[in-house]
Amino acid sequence: MGARGDWVPSPATRQGVQGGRVVFADFGRGKVYAVTADGEEVYTFDSLENMIGKLCPDAVVIYSLPGKLQKTAAEIAKAGVLFLRLKNLKKISEERKSNGVKKTNENDVKLLRGLFYRYPEEFQPLSTSPEGLEVRALTELWVKIARMKKASKRTRTETNNPVAVKISKTLRNNIDELSREIHEKALRLPLYRRVVDELGLKGPSLAYIISHDATALMTLTRNKLEIRYDMVDRPWKSRSLCSQLLISLARTTVINRHQKYREIYEYYRRKGKKHWSAILRVARRMLRDLRQQAQKAGPPA
Repeated sequence: MGARGDWVPSPATRQGVQGGRVVFADFGRGKVYAVTADGEEVYTFDSLENMIGKLCPDAVVIYSLPGKLQKTAAEIAKAGVLFLRLKNLKKISEERKSNGVKKTNENDVKLLRGLFYRYPEEFQPLSTSPEGLEVRALTELWVKIARMKKASKRTRTETNNPVAVKISKTLRNNIDELSREIHEKALRLPLYRRVVDELGLKGPSLAYIISHDATALMTLTRNKLEIRYDMVDRPWKSRSLCSQLLISLARTTVINRHQKYREIYEYYRRKGKKHWSAILRVARRMLRDLRQQAQKAGPPA
């Protein structure tokens, strides 16, 4: 590992970046908080463009990119700036706990820097093609509306209040419309289109996984990918969002009687596996298939 300020071996080297200035950034309260590789001062900027103009980085390391900044990041990436993101957002909260610091933008951006230099393998290039970022933003919106729809459905079963009924119906219609829009936009992503054609899978859950995790699907070994997606028996609530979406996709595929994955499900049921265990094994096989398709499709844009 090189000294601070030098480029260190990381996923970035696979993208053809051999050296350059690294800046670490966090976003909050309408501001951009940034720290350089070898400095202690946390700079505050009014916009991502101002930060890029003042600090002139070759690479920007983040742990999350707000949806409203994704188009801006795509434009900046065209000028040759590489964006790297933390694969597992839980790492930041773990760092706060182990270092005994409060959750602030200033603290988080310094913790991010420490993580990057200790565990560069935990970071991966962020897709910054306009198409990839648009699908990413739409699927993040879909996740929020899906949670609202689930809550409204629960309320709907407990009351006949006309307002609750109207809200539930509106959310259902909105999420159906958004799902169709996501599918149409995601077809512009080579990996999504390939999965649709080769595996017969589609939908917002698949689009979310591909727009957020295509690099991991392409670069991680099968075992590491299964660990990343929690492909073991464990409580639902302790799973990552990508793990939950993969399992939901597997469940929906089985319900819709997809020939290949329904046969896998029934095979494990005949072997005495319970419904949940059989679905989990379908999800595991689906993950392997997605990995194979990602390797054939090549690096994401």
